Amino acid sequence: MTVDGLGSGLNTSDIINKLMQAEALPQTQLRNKVTTQNKAVSAYQAINTKMAALATAAKALGTADTWGAMKTSSSSDAAVVTAQAGASAGSLSFRVESVATTHVMTFSNMTVASPTDVVTDGNPLDIAIADPADPANVTKTLSPASGSLRDVAAAINAEPLAVYKASVVQIGSGQYTLQLTAKTSGASAAFDDSKLPTGLALGAATTTVLGSDAQIRIGEDTVDAFGNPLSSSYTISSSSNTFADVLPGVTITATRKQAAADAPVTVGITPDADAVAAKVQSLVDSLNAALTEINNQSKGKTDTTAAAPLAGDSTLRGLKQDLLSAVATGVTGVDPLQPGALSSFADIGISLTRDGTVKFDKTKFVAELAKDPEKTARYFDSYTETDSKTAANPGGLGTEGKFQPDYDVARGLGRKLETLSLLATEGVIRPGDPASKVKQGTLQGLIQHRNDTISDLNDQISSWDDRLALRRLNLERQFSAMETALNSLHQQSNWLASQISSLG
Repeated sequence: MTVDGLGSGLNTSDIINKLMQAEALPQTQLRNKVTTQNKAVSAYQAINTKMAALATAAKALGTADTWGAMKTSSSSDAAVVTAQAGASAGSLSFRVESVATTHVMTFSNMTVASPTDVVTDGNPLDIAIADPADPANVTKTLSPASGSLRDVAAAINAEPLAVYKASVVQIGSGQYTLQLTAKTSGASAAFDDSKLPTGLALGAATTTVLGSDAQIRIGEDTVDAFGNPLSSSYTISSSSNTFADVLPGVTITATRKQAAADAPVTVGITPDADAVAAKVQSLVDSLNAALTEINNQSKGKTDTTAAAPLAGDSTLRGLKQDLLSAVATGVTGVDPLQPGALSSFADIGISLTRDGTVKFDKTKFVAELAKDPEKTARYFDSYTETDSKTAANPGGLGTEGKFQPDYDVARGLGRKLETLSLLATEGVIRPGDPASKVKQGTLQGLIQHRNDTISDLNDQISSWDDRLALRRLNLERQFSAMETALNSLHQQSNWLASQISSLG
C-alpha cells in the first residue's frame, strides 16, 4: 500500500513502477531468451518433419512392391483384373461363361400366417453342420427358444457350424415360411433334401437357386472343313467369382455372364513404369523440400531480413552437405560385372542444379527402367552388407538380406537418403549397440536440448517473479514511510507557523 504524494506531492506509484521496470530487466532478458529458444525449437521441428517425409519416400524405394508394380487392363466390364507386385506380365483372353451362385432352398409348399406361429412337429430339430475339427460329425440338434418360425430361424443362425443361414420370408400375403441359403457360393456348397432340418412341420423344400461355380473359358473350339478339331478350349471353375493366379500373381474377378454375341474379355498385365517413376519423383520432391526448409531456417541476416532462428547452425550445415553429397557422389556396383565402377545418378535422370536443388527427368528414367529394370533399381536400392550372420560367418551381427541403416554401407540413392534421414529424425539402433541405448535422432536431440534450456529459463523467470514481488513490497513500504514522515513534518511546520503568527 502506498500513500501517493501525501507528504511529498510526488507521484510515488509512478516512481515505483519505473524503478521496478529497471529491477525487472534481467527477467525481461530471460523471457527474450525463451522466445529465441522457442523459435529454434519450431525451426528444428519443421526440418524434422521434412526429413521424416524424406525417410518415408526413401524407404519406399527399397521394397519389391515398388519395383515390381504392375498395371492391369480389361477390355470388358464382364471381368476385372488385379495383379500383385512382381506378377508375370502378359495378357489373356477368355469368355465369362457363368458367375457363381449361392444355393437356396425354400419351404414354399407350406406356410404359416405369422412368424410367431409354431412350425416344429415335436421331433428333434436336427440340422446339417460342417465341423472342420470332426468331419464325421455332420448333424447337430438345436434347442430353439420356442417352436415358432422366427425362433427356429434364429436358432439355425446362432449355430456357427451350420451349412446354411435361415431367413423368414413372406412368399405371399400373410404367408410366411423358412428359406435356407448356403453360407458360401459355388456347387460344392449346395445342399440337398438330406441336409434339411428335421422336426419341422413345413413339408418338403424346393430348390430356389441352384448353387453353381463361376466359369471362364479360355480359347475357342474350332474344326476344319472335315470336322477335325483345330483348337480346343478349356474351362476354369471357381466356387466364387474370383479366379486367383490364373497367371502367376494375377486375380480375375467375373462380374457378369457374357452373352453369346459378346467379344471375349482380354486382360493385360504390364510393368507400371509410371507408378515407379512417381515414387522416385516423391523422393526427389521430399529431398528438395528438406533442403529448402534447412535453407530457410538457417539463412543469415541481410539488409532487408532478419537472421533465421538457426542461422549459423553447424549441424544443419553438415546435414545439407550430406544430402547433396548423396546425389553428387553417385553409386558403385550397379553393373554386377563391374562392381567397383562408379555411376552417376544423372544416368537415370537425377541431377543437381546450380541452385542446390535436385532435378528429376522422368522421361529419361522411364526409358532406362524399360531398358534394364534390375539395373535401374540398383541405382536406388543397393548396399553392401556388414558382418552379416551366414553359414560362413555364424558370429556375424548383421542380418543377411536386410538393409540396416548406418551399419550396412548404403550405395543406392534411396538407401543413402534413408540412412541420413533416419539418423537425423528417429535415430537408429545398430547391431551390437547396447540394449540401454536410447534411440534418438540428431534433430530430436537438438530439440530436446533446447526444450531443456527453455525449462531451465522458465524456472529462473519464476524465481524472478518472487524476487520482484518482494522488491516492490519493500519499495512501497519505504515510500509510504517517507510520505508519512513528510506529512508529519508539514503538520508540525504548519502548527509552528500558526503559533508564531498568534504571538505577533
